[in-house]
Amino acid sequence: MGFLASSTNSRRVAGALALALAAATLGCKKTDGGAAGAAAPAGSYRFALVTNNSSDFWNIGEKGLRKAEKDFGVKVEMFRPLKGEVADQQRFLEDIMVQGFDGVVISPINPDAMTGLFERVAAKMPLVTTDSDAPKSPRKVYVGTNNVEAGKLAGATAVAALKAAHITKGKVALFVGRIDMQNAIERKQGIDETLGKVPGIEILPVFLDHADRALAKKNVEDALARYPDLVLAMGIWSYNGPCMADAVRASSRKDKPILVVFDEEEETLKAVRDGLVTATVVQRPFQFGYQSIKALKEIRDGKTVPPFVDTGILVVNKENVDQFWNELRELKK
Repeated sequence: MGFLASSTNSRRVAGALALALAAATLGCKKTDGGAAGAAAPAGSYRFALVTNNSSDFWNIGEKGLRKAEKDFGVKVEMFRPLKGEVADQQRFLEDIMVQGFDGVVISPINPDAMTGLFERVAAKMPLVTTDSDAPKSPRKVYVGTNNVEAGKLAGATAVAALKAAHITKGKVALFVGRIDMQNAIERKQGIDETLGKVPGIEILPVFLDHADRALAKKNVEDALARYPDLVLAMGIWSYNGPCMADAVRASSRKDKPILVVFDEEEETLKAVRDGLVTATVVQRPFQFGYQSIKALKEIRDGKTVPPFVDTGILVVNKENVDQFWNELRELKK
């Protein structure tokens, strides 16, 4: 798998975002809940969504969340850890359990460390995961990306970029906040399964930044200085793209690495348009917010929901970035 042809890109961008817009406009019939474990009357539900950090990525997720509020007649409060620490999420969940919420969505930072707490939460209210899963927990649904497939797509995109540049050997650096979060584990797995099989290519140990943007940029600067044969850099979380672009743009290196990243932060899309970032694998954070709240509403209404709602992925490169960006702006309205 490599870069998409221009016509294919256009169809995929338009189709994928049209589906997102269509899904976001679907309503849900109001249904009265019963007693004994059933829901409160429809329209009175109060849900919580706990993110894994305060990245701009979640601003898009909040747009979907607010659209879901209007469509489904519910109220949702968003909790955003400033530094992406497990302790912050634990504190939020403890508060949510005593504040009368009817369900909670979370992007778990360290699912294994939080299993016991998740069991306590799930005993009180429906638990849904989004963006990153907690497969060992009693969550009802995971809403988000198939992250192994996303990693494979990023890896295949990187392989195609290396071939196009006639690069046959060198080092690869991966940048992410934490490697114990399920989405990071799975994306790296997908990258290893594709890029890791290329002869002559060495994947370095992962550079961790703990969701600290200053450290994320410094990690890239350090890699650029330490490895003269660095041919490729990959950012696994949303803010890594802008941090990598800033560091590479300011670098005095003559041979700058190819950049392949994740997600659709404004600075990432600018860097794609300018040709500094070769490609970004985008998710559907709008749908993370929207579909998670939809799932909670349906669970509280006694409906059956699937265990996994796949919100889809797409490669955005210089050929389709303008169209994608325009569609994204409309979606964020």
